[in-house]
Amino acid sequence: MSETTNASTGPLSGLTVVDVGMLFAGPLVGTLLADLGATVIKVEHPKGDEVRRVGRFRDGEPLWWRVTARNKQLAAVDIRTEAGRDVLLRLIDGADILIENFRPGRMAEWGFRYDDLAKTNPGLIMLHISGYGQTGPYRERPGMGTLAEAFSGFAHTIGLPDAPPSLPMFPIADGVAAITGAYAVLAALHARNRDNRGDEIDLSLYEPMLSLMGAMVIDYDQLRYVATRHGNRSNWSVPRNAYLTRDNRWVAVSSAANSVAKRLFRAIGRPDLADDPGLATNPHRVKRIDECDGAIASWVAERTQEEVLATFRAAEVVAGPVCDVEQIFADPHVRERGTLATMRDPVLGEVRIQDVVPKFSRNRAQMRWLGKKNVGEDTAAILAKLGYSTEEIDALASSGAVHIGAESAVSGGPA
Repeated sequence: MSETTNASTGPLSGLTVVDVGMLFAGPLVGTLLADLGATVIKVEHPKGDEVRRVGRFRDGEPLWWRVTARNKQLAAVDIRTEAGRDVLLRLIDGADILIENFRPGRMAEWGFRYDDLAKTNPGLIMLHISGYGQTGPYRERPGMGTLAEAFSGFAHTIGLPDAPPSLPMFPIADGVAAITGAYAVLAALHARNRDNRGDEIDLSLYEPMLSLMGAMVIDYDQLRYVATRHGNRSNWSVPRNAYLTRDNRWVAVSSAANSVAKRLFRAIGRPDLADDPGLATNPHRVKRIDECDGAIASWVAERTQEEVLATFRAAEVVAGPVCDVEQIFADPHVRERGTLATMRDPVLGEVRIQDVVPKFSRNRAQMRWLGKKNVGEDTAAILAKLGYSTEEIDALASSGAVHIGAESAVSGGPA
């Protein structure tokens, strides 16, 4: 159970982030920084962020929004208006970090060119995220995570050999870009400590995915080898697969080290395979992959998942269950480690979501609240801190430049 409070005490406490991103890649950078204690002001459209309208709902409440907008303050500002842009400019002048993921050039068109912003805020770090980057012939193409997963070569290598390329059901490219963007921002903050100057960061969606593809690029460069789909098998490490148990569960096995492969063969009662010099190394086993997989699959199919895992644990085989989310909720390790945080939501009541990772021993990162229900819930308070009078705030709201959302009870907190 989370022991969080609404106070920020994480390692990034004291930093201010302005997040004008849409959907996932940009906003997820803000989420990661907020998890670590930064004050993140999420600037959403007065009609609400698009994530409020995607995913599953409970009683009309968007569940994905509760996750991605956690730990953020909400300001609803229409930056297409002159008055809205003035509000955003004031926010940026007091910020350490600005995150955006519009098409390249859009922020400059609205008057938010980095060189101009840095004149009044020289320490500002501005992170651009776009489908194909700020430069190159594809820079103006619309880019979503799905296209990055396809363009990077990732989808081409995922799936069964005789099946179409596979695309994940969750936005993995956005998540990988967000993690990359977060560490890029932290690197820029470290550099700022030397000379008090910020930086402008150009991050595409597809390049972080390509960087994860291991030896794919160098294999093609040096050998003209084109990586393709192998299902759950590996073309360099055998055995490596997911095997179906008698009770219709799955067990994942990895044995990149030769010693692990030998232990696995002995555990399934096949010392002949363990002692076979023709299976002594991964290159040998790759050539006889069907034989290796067949032996393991047959043994696993006669046993329950629990029986398989108990045998493998006793033999120090590197194996584990393929879990669905119901199993994750019930797992004792997940419970004891606090992998899931239990939070209060003013509308949904008690909610469990993934807790902050990683875990710090001293400067503890905390889950403080879930994504707030109301559009622009903190707009009035944020504008007041920027120096706007009550009359000016009312005028901005009347003009449509901002939206003043009603305050919830307490938008989350530990249960």
